[in-house]
Amino acid sequence: MSNDMSYVFRSTCNPVTGQQDWVVEDENFDYNQEIARSAYADMLHDTERNKKYDIALRKAIEEMHRRGKPANVLDIGTGTGLLSMMAVRSGADSVTACEAFTPMADCARKVIEENGFGGKILLIPKRSTDIEVGIGGDMTQRANILVTEVFDTELIGEGGISTFNHAHKYLLDDDCIVVPSRGRMYMQVVDSQLVERWHNLKRIKVNDSASIEIPAEVRQCLGVASVHDIQLDQLRTDQFTPITKPEKIFDFDFTGKPLLQEDRCSVKTVLAENSGLCHGIFMWWDLDMDQCGDVLLSCAPRWAHPEPEKMPWRDHWMQACYYPRKIVGVDKGEQIRIHGCHDEYSLWFDVSKQESGENSAPERPVCRCRAHIAFSRSRIQSLNNQTTYDKYIKALEKVITSESVCVSLSDGSYLPLIAAKLGCKKVLTVESNLLSKKVLQSYANTNNLGNFVTIFDSLELMNEHIENQNLKIDVIVGEPFFYSSLLPWHNLHFWYGASTILEHSSPDVHIIPKSATMKCVALDFDDLGKIRAPVGICEGFNLDTFDKTIAKASDLVDALVEPQPLWEYPSIALTAVSDVISFDFKKNVYHTFTEKCTKKLEFERKGRCNGVAFWMEYELDDDEHVSRGTLKPLNVGNKPTWDIETQQGVHLLKQPFNVQVGAALNIDVEFKPDNGDVKFSFK
Repeated sequence: MSNDMSYVFRSTCNPVTGQQDWVVEDENFDYNQEIARSAYADMLHDTERNKKYDIALRKAIEEMHRRGKPANVLDIGTGTGLLSMMAVRSGADSVTACEAFTPMADCARKVIEENGFGGKILLIPKRSTDIEVGIGGDMTQRANILVTEVFDTELIGEGGISTFNHAHKYLLDDDCIVVPSRGRMYMQVVDSQLVERWHNLKRIKVNDSASIEIPAEVRQCLGVASVHDIQLDQLRTDQFTPITKPEKIFDFDFTGKPLLQEDRCSVKTVLAENSGLCHGIFMWWDLDMDQCGDVLLSCAPRWAHPEPEKMPWRDHWMQACYYPRKIVGVDKGEQIRIHGCHDEYSLWFDVSKQESGENSAPERPVCRCRAHIAFSRSRIQSLNNQTTYDKYIKALEKVITSESVCVSLSDGSYLPLIAAKLGCKKVLTVESNLLSKKVLQSYANTNNLGNFVTIFDSLELMNEHIENQNLKIDVIVGEPFFYSSLLPWHNLHFWYGASTILEHSSPDVHIIPKSATMKCVALDFDDLGKIRAPVGICEGFNLDTFDKTIAKASDLVDALVEPQPLWEYPSIALTAVSDVISFDFKKNVYHTFTEKCTKKLEFERKGRCNGVAFWMEYELDDDEHVSRGTLKPLNVGNKPTWDIETQQGVHLLKQPFNVQVGAALNIDVEFKPDNGDVKFSFK
């Protein structure tokens, strides 16, 4: 019997194995996931962006009419059709919109019809670079006004350079007007130990006579050139010192006179405003929306923004941080050079001293040590956290002896090295990631621990070794952290791994951490809820069809709880922190049963509830604990201080609601030990 049903496979984290599993979904899953992830809603909530595009479009159309010409508008990457509808409303004589993402092109067609613009906008479901102009082509004539939003945090990362250049060569008249007309990119060199800890791996002190030293190839490595996008506004002023003022490093002229350069380098010589070390380079950009430069749209952080009291929140255009090839120390008043380079899609930067004579363009950084590829920025930050490792060291010192055999269950961790430095007879660990394994082996060799630390490719191979060697494990330790984990409870793989080792362990085996607790709190997010909130009416246009399209797709593919780095998104606690489920790592997870609980979060403060945050807190022993959520006691009405090294789980309510004191939100949570699955429902 034939079966016409098609299927796709979705990658998902399996806490039991610590690996990515493939789950069978129906043939429409990828289609719906692309729609749900499209993130147009975030841009549509950006009122400043929308209004300034509208103003600039109106000015361009009026200018073309002043010249005695019809205003023929081309909208590249129309999305919902918003900018095209603005163009018609402002008096454009013809409007052509192109959108290559088929689900959004279908949505735009419906939105345009429902707003009464059917027949007034030609929608082409193609990339602009595939459009043909002429008799029988997609467009009968070239346009004389281009409006487009093909920008990202790096400005050019979405292929903007090639999009503009192709449009000028093949789709636009020579005397066209472009909205926006120009862009400028700014840099600011800063001294910041926090920033440095996202890039340079530091030695970790174990005790007065021992430390984990960094291999030479890691210390000397230039790292990677990939963008580190970040909400710079969420850095406290005491977390960085400006070395320079914000300096313009690149101009981008989108008008086509001349065409944009695909590869370019620039050097800026400036005076240091403060003494310090050049740890990082902050970057942002702004746009002249109109030809005259009267309508400015800035993505600068608050301290450099032209109108800080009016600046909007944005998640689609953030700021970025880049890292110099080496850290340079400068004195106030000293001349330094800021080097900037870009290719068609990416950027890289460097800092040098005036007297160094370094005038040549810096090469694009390439990681040779593997560590900057194996470890994410947040993971590097975590590996540099002496305070957290001190807690593990205190817990390990209580249980390790010269005869101890220790198993470390974490990816890319210093714990096996620390256990060996503390005197373990033998340390076993697993690194299934080849790059991470090579990095850890390099660390072991550098620290003369190659004979004490054995690295296995899998938990199964390590267990075979334990059995064959008839080893008795005295200590099982983990951060816990695993590359496959997305949500906090995915790191429960530590529990599953420890449980397989228990039969090879001493009766009094020490497990660090000994337990974990999932915690939660209901929040009023300042802005984060916008990424899931419906748009409704946007600049006078009804986008209900778009909202329904996104909501339908999200219901089909999105989990109720998603990972977010909450330190970047301010909020206020509306309830007290509540314990959800506790996990006792001293018990064998395979001998436990499904656990269900209902938590009643009672609101102790009036406000708007639009989300619930979840995280894990680990109890290393009776004295030491590590939180991967709030780092300080959280009182109702206060802003949480979130762990900067990890992502927390967040449930964003589709319909935020105003709450009164005494009202409650009920959360049902179910943990299934057989597959590690955690399910939620909210009432």
